[in-house]
Amino acid sequence: MQRVAALLGATLLLWASGWTQPTLLIFADPAPPVQHDGQPYDPNIDLKPHLTPFLQELRKVRVEWYAPNHSIARQFGEQRGLSAEQLANPTPALRGQLARAWGAEFVMTVRCTRAPTQTSYEYAIKVWRLGVRVPVWETEGFQQVATRQGRLDDMTALQTLGRTVAMRLDTELWEALPRLAEQVQTPAPTPTRAETPRPTEPRPLAEQLLREGKHIEALPHLRAAVNAQPEDPNLRMELVHLYRRLNLSEQAQHELARATQIHPNDERFVLEWASLLQAEGKTIEAVSHLQSALRAQPDAIALRLALFDMLLMQGDAPAAARTLQPVAEQNGAEVAYRRYLLQGATRMLENLPNGSYELTEVRAALWLQIASGLLTDLASELLDLRRLASDPSPNWSALRTRGEQAVLNALHIGQWLERAEPTEVTRRTLAHTRFASQMLIQAAQQMARYLLSRNPEEEARASLLRIEAMRELESARSALPKYAP
Repeated sequence: MQRVAALLGATLLLWASGWTQPTLLIFADPAPPVQHDGQPYDPNIDLKPHLTPFLQELRKVRVEWYAPNHSIARQFGEQRGLSAEQLANPTPALRGQLARAWGAEFVMTVRCTRAPTQTSYEYAIKVWRLGVRVPVWETEGFQQVATRQGRLDDMTALQTLGRTVAMRLDTELWEALPRLAEQVQTPAPTPTRAETPRPTEPRPLAEQLLREGKHIEALPHLRAAVNAQPEDPNLRMELVHLYRRLNLSEQAQHELARATQIHPNDERFVLEWASLLQAEGKTIEAVSHLQSALRAQPDAIALRLALFDMLLMQGDAPAAARTLQPVAEQNGAEVAYRRYLLQGATRMLENLPNGSYELTEVRAALWLQIASGLLTDLASELLDLRRLASDPSPNWSALRTRGEQAVLNALHIGQWLERAEPTEVTRRTLAHTRFASQMLIQAAQQMARYLLSRNPEEEARASLLRIEAMRELESARSALPKYAP
């Protein structure tokens, strides 16, 4: 009974005082210097600016980094008679004593290094809980540095490492810890005349930080704005977009799940979820997600068109055609554009309707996939004609018929491509694709002449044009704009 009463008393005390976050005290655990080219080299990398924001965003622990000149550390050192050297390089036992002085419940050691000739970071991170002799969580490994525009992208690699560590801690160690309600910090009270005062409300503050490109700093304020206005679908969509921008896919999916519960008929969240799954390479899951949503809302045109696009991207033209069929006769611009895509995907290029279709950044990838399929098939046909013509006993009559058909097919492809009108970001992609088509038209004409005259020079020119067309098509793929939702 006394134990139950004590537990009840502790619970009532927590209710009365409110739950407070446990403190995580982090110690840098530097590696010793090494020699490189006869000179001392410090391999240590400061992970603090890349790890702290993600730990704070969890809102499960209060993050403190140990510093020997901190007032708590100085007071502790004076009471124990410790030297500056001892405070600067505390032993594991001394770290535990310092953590108690700090009032910390968790202790973390962080080591992140990079060898002078390496393109990856080596890291080792351990977490202790006071009173437990062994680490309660630890991880170590290598974080590869990717190359962007010919240069190593160190910032992205370190941010990825910090984000990964925080997410793993959240799910593997602190999953049972409650998440503290968001607290919005107010800005400094009286700005100088040269400064522009920042708004104190979470939504305008988040919008201002986003305009300044401070995406990590904007995240807690945007979440606070969503908590303050949970029924606002636009705010939730902004939060999902920010999660995706920061590559926090798991948090984005959780937010989308909440959004679809609150707004079950808002198809934007279904489309965003499918887009997220597709971006992660989970195309089958994305298709299934859209199919389920379309069964629940069969009249949702946007869902039907998104499913059509995804099925075409998978190369399943028959399924895409069945998906489009209930709305195929509608005259809207989006439906008309899908009919245009379907003609290219099914190779039904005769009797193309008049009109043009804007090739936007969003549309470019799927359009180029279909255009590449058309041009690659034509190039393969020309190569096959060349191979058959080199047989010991070719059927010249049949080859001439196929050669004439190849010319007609090349002209139809060119007409299909001409229906696309570029925007500024897709201009180069469209130009390269059309140039590849023009060269293949000439290659088909040269091959048809060769099959009539059997002049080897005609065949050589056809082969050269075909090869150059394929190179131009590769340039079109390289110029494809990288669309980010």
